[in-house]
Amino acid sequence: MDNILLRIDSSLRSEGSYSRQLSDFVIQEWKKRNPVFKIKQRDLSKVEINHLNKETLECFFGDSSQTDLLKLSDELITELFNVNEILITVPMYNFGIPSALKAYFDLVVRKEKTYTYADTGTGLLKNKKAYIISSMGGKNGDAKNLVEIHLRRILSYIGITEIHCLTIDGTADQTTVKEKTSIKKNEIINLLNH
Repeated sequence: MDNILLRIDSSLRSEGSYSRQLSDFVIQEWKKRNPVFKIKQRDLSKVEINHLNKETLECFFGDSSQTDLLKLSDELITELFNVNEILITVPMYNFGIPSALKAYFDLVVRKEKTYTYADTGTGLLKNKKAYIISSMGGKNGDAKNLVEIHLRRILSYIGITEIHCLTIDGTADQTTVKEKTSIKKNEIINLLNH
């Protein structure tokens, strides 16, 4: 079976995005280690996903109607089940994830589709690996990375428990950003070699 990686980009910037640049590096290194591979890409800044609405939410919980968003939800969920690894690029905007990425997850976190309350409750997306490449202008220091906390919680809830987070902070400081990027690239190489 082919190894398939799904890349989900959420930065509004196509150029000058540190999260995209580090993810480009992940893809480059990933290809070296996966001779039989396929990469799917979903760029949330280019193909927008509408926010969850009342009609679609009601469909999630038993209404037999169909909406375009429900069809998209089914498509996004099928896509997740059909990949082995997921790479999410995410800048921090106003202490959280971009609204486009929130809209994406609002459509893929669905009862009896990606999680269940049967037995003790469990996520249904098993045996998958996720990489989160996040960036932020300020220096995080010892503070909790709110992006990482948010995404780890969502991914683990739907069954993805092998999650690797790589954050580059302080991107507003151009004097140190090159050094930090170099450090993160070495971390990526070490991570992919294991």
